[in-house]
Amino acid sequence: MMKDFRYHVVSLVAVFLALAIGVVLGSGPMRDAFTGSLTEQVDTLEGQLQQANDKVAAAENLTSTARQYVDESAPLVLSGALLETSVAVVSVADPADDARAGVRDRLVQAGGTVSAELVIEPLWTDASQSAFRSSLASTIAPNVLGVDAETSPSTVLSHALAQALMPGVYPQGTSEADLASTDFPDPEAATERSAMLMDMLLEAELISGTTTGSVEAVAVVAGAGDEDETRRAEQSGVYANLAAVFAQYTSGVTVATGASATGDVASAVLNSPDASALVSTVIEGTEYYGQVAVPLALADAYAGLVGHYGPGESGTLLPSRAG
Repeated sequence: MMKDFRYHVVSLVAVFLALAIGVVLGSGPMRDAFTGSLTEQVDTLEGQLQQANDKVAAAENLTSTARQYVDESAPLVLSGALLETSVAVVSVADPADDARAGVRDRLVQAGGTVSAELVIEPLWTDASQSAFRSSLASTIAPNVLGVDAETSPSTVLSHALAQALMPGVYPQGTSEADLASTDFPDPEAATERSAMLMDMLLEAELISGTTTGSVEAVAVVAGAGDEDETRRAEQSGVYANLAAVFAQYTSGVTVATGASATGDVASAVLNSPDASALVSTVIEGTEYYGQVAVPLALADAYAGLVGHYGPGESGTLLPSRAG
């Protein structure tokens, strides 16, 4: 019993001692020492937060002003650049909807007529569907000019799409005389042959979209591509080849991409001697400001001046027609 009494006495002493210490710490100099330090830290953090908010607000105002400037100057910069030129907008690697729409709007603002809006579907590059593409290419090849038994399936399909978009235009090294070996030997049936090729590609779900007429120039709008760099580079090589095939039918071919990334479509074009000599590129051409450069690059390319554009100290964002 004595032991229990002593235990309770010690416990009560400990409680009163803790209360006493709390009173001391919560009042007087000790309190000021603790709370004063915390108050200073809070004041510092609040000041830093205010500075950060001010910078964000200033950046937003600057962006708003810059966009207003671009919107107001674009009509002057783009005026007549693509006057009476029919353009196909071909999307690859899944670009964002606003990127595709932004490029399209600037092409129209430059006087172009968008006669086709097509999407190259994932099936075009899906490695697991190579046998399907090979079979389709063999089926479609007899009605595609400029290809033979040695031509890769991807290239056959690229020529088929180019000829579907541009009836009566023949690839380098061919002429209307070569139509004799197709199901449409009469040159007057060019539209029917193009329609058949387009229908086959649509039904195979290699492409999707609409066409309202033949085209004279092609704007390829590219997304970021696959997250895996190896697959992205492989697919970009296929898209670069598609753009190079388009360039056999028209000098007006431009590829617009987002910010520069390893293995993207712009890189694939620039790394290909054939493609880089025939196809213009606009890095950040799918971004709000760079979209203005795409019609200018396309107009220059259509006139025979291939160029490669992008931001940065060593780059030129706006093609010569802007000067």
